Amino acid sequence: MKLGSKARDAAREILKRCDSCTICAKECPLLKERGLPHDLARDALAGKLDPALPFLCSLCGLCTVACPRKADPAGFLRLLRAEFAASGDFSLEPFQDYLASEARTSSPNHTFLAAPQGARRAFFPGCGLSGARPETAWAVYEMLDALEPTAFVLACCSHPSQVAGRADAALARVKDLAARIAALGVSEVLVPCASCREMLQAAEPEFEVSTVYETLAPVADEREQDPDRESLDIAVQDSCVWRLDKPVHRAVRDLIWGSGHAVSEMNHAWYRTTCCGAGGQAGLCGSALPEYWRAQRLEEAGDRPIATACTGCLRTLAGSHPTVHVLDLFLGADPLHPPAFLSGDAAHLGRLALKRRARRHFRGSRKS
Repeated sequence: MKLGSKARDAAREILKRCDSCTICAKECPLLKERGLPHDLARDALAGKLDPALPFLCSLCGLCTVACPRKADPAGFLRLLRAEFAASGDFSLEPFQDYLASEARTSSPNHTFLAAPQGARRAFFPGCGLSGARPETAWAVYEMLDALEPTAFVLACCSHPSQVAGRADAALARVKDLAARIAALGVSEVLVPCASCREMLQAAEPEFEVSTVYETLAPVADEREQDPDRESLDIAVQDSCVWRLDKPVHRAVRDLIWGSGHAVSEMNHAWYRTTCCGAGGQAGLCGSALPEYWRAQRLEEAGDRPIATACTGCLRTLAGSHPTVHVLDLFLGADPLHPPAFLSGDAAHLGRLALKRRARRHFRGSRKS
């Protein structure tokens, strides 16, 4: 197929920058096996690229940060997903259940926005935390609201559609959501999820999008530690999406230290972090990358428990290794025996329960 202008320009930029040095392929087995960025760009422009290939990529961005010539292979492959999904060259059938879950969490039954009088900011827990750990989502909201009046936003940012290549539809929906949030009168939205922040920022909202970790980090610095609590070395799984965001990385580590434990870095950390295996939902399309990445993270963690700020990482790693969400850790969870996370129908029921709790809270606030 003939590429659209954005993908065509991105391919030409790859050809201009990539000199086939193989540095990116040393980090990514997909590029090592299927071709260097220069090869992929050439084949895409010639209409010879396998339409399935972009969907086998985790979109983690490690290839982009590894490139000494500042090529952006990950961004190029993301554009190709949108191209091949829109043209029908790649069927989105593997994403059917994934997108159905998004439609469910975007429905009015799962959506709730409310603000107390004078609220300057809102807490947006996203689909991940509100489903996997609804109790944690509400505990964090109460902590924020105790610091200052805080609005509560339960909604879906439409990131699944973005991942599946339905970029235009995802952007339209998140712009609508951003307008609804802006109508609350807040100037800042706090998120625990890297994908939610990325999607909201893409909507060019009228408010600032920050992370809850940066907001809570000063609280962590002021905490008194329990002298009887065992301090453990904690390996940190950094989110791929905000790999270049040093303030977030620092804040996540501040919360770990503020929980009475010590940060013990893995070999791939901060901007060099690698995917947990969930990135890009590549596993839905039969990619071997997810198991490669997951095994790498577990090997680097060794016998240390893992803390992460990403519910996708939590879901992927917790099945075979003690893995805790950093917010649960901050709230007192045992990293060796972390609380279970909800998934599937249980996660949807958890979001509904969270919505009911929020409605009761705001009804009570109006009465008082």
